[in-house]
Amino acid sequence: MTAERTSTGPASPRPQPTVDFGRRMYRIGPRDRPMLLLDARSVRVCAVLWAATILLAFYAITSGSAQITVSEALTALFGRGDDYTTMVVAEWRAPRVLMAILLGTCLAASGSIFQNLTGNPLGSPDIIGFQTGSFTGALIVMLVLGGGSAATMAGALTGGLVTALLVFVLSIRRGAVRGVRLIIVGIGVSAMLGSANVWIQLTATVEDAIMAGLWGAGNLSGVTWPTFLLVLTVSAAFLAAATLLARPMKLTRIGVPFATALGQKVRAVQVAAVVIGVGLTALATATVGPISFIALAAPQIARRLVHTDGLALGPTAAVGSLLLLLADVTAQRIHPDSPLPVGIVTVCIGGLYFLWLLMREGRTR
Repeated sequence: MTAERTSTGPASPRPQPTVDFGRRMYRIGPRDRPMLLLDARSVRVCAVLWAATILLAFYAITSGSAQITVSEALTALFGRGDDYTTMVVAEWRAPRVLMAILLGTCLAASGSIFQNLTGNPLGSPDIIGFQTGSFTGALIVMLVLGGGSAATMAGALTGGLVTALLVFVLSIRRGAVRGVRLIIVGIGVSAMLGSANVWIQLTATVEDAIMAGLWGAGNLSGVTWPTFLLVLTVSAAFLAAATLLARPMKLTRIGVPFATALGQKVRAVQVAAVVIGVGLTALATATVGPISFIALAAPQIARRLVHTDGLALGPTAAVGSLLLLLADVTAQRIHPDSPLPVGIVTVCIGGLYFLWLLMREGRTR
């Protein structure tokens, strides 16, 4: 009779189940910690996009009515150029270029947040009325209350949040908000707010109405270093919060029951996402006026470049920065004697894109 041999060594650890969400691996079990996986395609796409943005930025700084070489521009940026070159490069062009890059990032991130919340590529803040609401709040502060730049930013944020609350309340049906209904309600609210904006400008003085009209077209001219640093400080906080929300929003996109089962507070995540998305849009609107198309198109272009269906903040930010800077460079050089506001260029391009997106959505449904 032989005894059965048994292993006396330590038992092999039981493998923890994992769920693959496409770009990250999450370990589900007692040790619930994210294991970050770097996506090579996203890194390559971001590297190419930022390289193109840097090259375009140098072109914007060196070209124009005053032709400046790259070496002269670099010398002026380091504070060793002559007075004329320093004034053109460091005081006029560089703040404008950096502001275009920064606000392109903000608008693209805001569009990505709302498109993920609604589950629809048309769910962009410039389509569903949040940007128009921010414009309304800024106009009330500027033309009615006579507030300064800080008060205008606060008014734009308040107007965007109030508009978002109104759109979400009107979109609720049977205790839930549907993406298509939210978009339709948002378009209607945006149309009404647009009429209110026109009325506010008509009741103002001629000088104030002209300034508000130029600002309302989306204009990056006249950006100064103090303004850029202020916007950079505020936007850094919003963008950091958006980065922290990336993982919870990916869980929510998979399914609310699944996210709830993992212990996530879905309602709190959604409210925080709305506040951050509106804040990013309101910041851009209060700084240079409403700029359309960037928040609508940048997330969709980024998703097609990296082949993902989720929240790709890095590639989206890179696409948004490149798009807004390209639109501003184009606006300045279409008619050099009378440069156009950047918002006019983005609206012209965005109208064609919006029409194509509507036709595509109609065919898929």
